Amino acid sequence: MNLRRLLREPDLLIAMIFLLGFFIICSLQVLVRFVLTVPLSWTEELVAALVIWMTFFGVIAVERKRSQIRVELLEDLLPPKALALLYTVFDIAILACLVAIVMGGWHTIAETGYQRTPALGIPINWLVAIVPLASIVLFGLVVRNTWLRLREAWS
Repeated sequence: MNLRRLLREPDLLIAMIFLLGFFIICSLQVLVRFVLTVPLSWTEELVAALVIWMTFFGVIAVERKRSQIRVELLEDLLPPKALALLYTVFDIAILACLVAIVMGGWHTIAETGYQRTPALGIPINWLVAIVPLASIVLFGLVVRNTWLRLREAWS
């Protein structure tokens, strides 16, 4: 994967940076805990935050590239128009879930506004803010992908 491609895909680049950070911090945690026998309390909090953010940036990258996991058996059995309609039903269910996630995510941000992580002191609502924000982006990408799929099937 070259640098130009990564710069054109910032969501994937950010997910990869978070994955690298996850690997480095976990390695540091193992080294310090088992070699120096001095556990670090902040590493677990930071790793948890990186995993949450990495997951959502990764999901955005996958949806943007239209490369979700699919059952290929259906693609072999159904004609393109029927398959497009079936996937549209799936997309409508995904959109309904995303709306619920956004609503619940905003509620969670409001409820955790005063809380901070014990070791790092990071506001918890900063950690969970990715959930509704990424869901809004995903909503737009799902709508775009549904439109493209239906247009391709009927052209």
